[in-house]
Amino acid sequence: MNAFRFNGTARRMDLLPPDRSVRTAPKGTIPRRADIVDAEFETVPSHARRTVYPVFNDNRRGAPAAMPKPDTGFRVMSVFPWALDRFERLLRTASPKAFAVLVTCLCAPVFLLFASLSHYQPAVASAQALAINDVTTSLNDANGMRILSVYGAVENRSDAPKAVPTLLVDVIANGHRRTVSRIVSGQEVLAPGQSRAFSTRLLHTGGKLPDVAVSFGQPGDSAP
Repeated sequence: MNAFRFNGTARRMDLLPPDRSVRTAPKGTIPRRADIVDAEFETVPSHARRTVYPVFNDNRRGAPAAMPKPDTGFRVMSVFPWALDRFERLLRTASPKAFAVLVTCLCAPVFLLFASLSHYQPAVASAQALAINDVTTSLNDANGMRILSVYGAVENRSDAPKAVPTLLVDVIANGHRRTVSRIVSGQEVLAPGQSRAFSTRLLHTGGKLPDVAVSFGQPGDSAP
């Protein structure tokens, strides 16, 4: 009958877990306070600080972007084809009478400009009327002396009679030019297209054959 007997004494039960024991660190791992021997403080400016996280400002999106200024040269180059196309269309739609008037207005200033410039231009020098042609030289012996002979011709290339001036015979030796003879023609006149031969003999002092040049002199020149 003890199985159905009520036990008046209640048993006390502890539901809390047991406390954990506090672990103590070994003495060798306790950090020691570092002794500060000297300290130097430096002021860092505000603008030198950098933010760790980027900051985005949406207000910048509303500002209009700066537009590049148009190039003036490109604008002129783009206007030129447009103006040329408009001018071509105007010529196609113009009547024959209007086209003739337009051509006259464009050509008249050009003719007037050339007519005005012709008065200021110097007169073009006419072609040389008299010319010296076929100048040749040769060395000859005469009485035991060396003689330099010069031959040539004077031609009248104009349409009017021309008087033949004095001819100057120059010898070029060692880079120097020296007049050694003058051929005086007197009052000889050449008709248009007529030519007259001339010749002179000079004493050669020796050496190789020198270069000889014949030219027209002044009216007052006399023979040496």
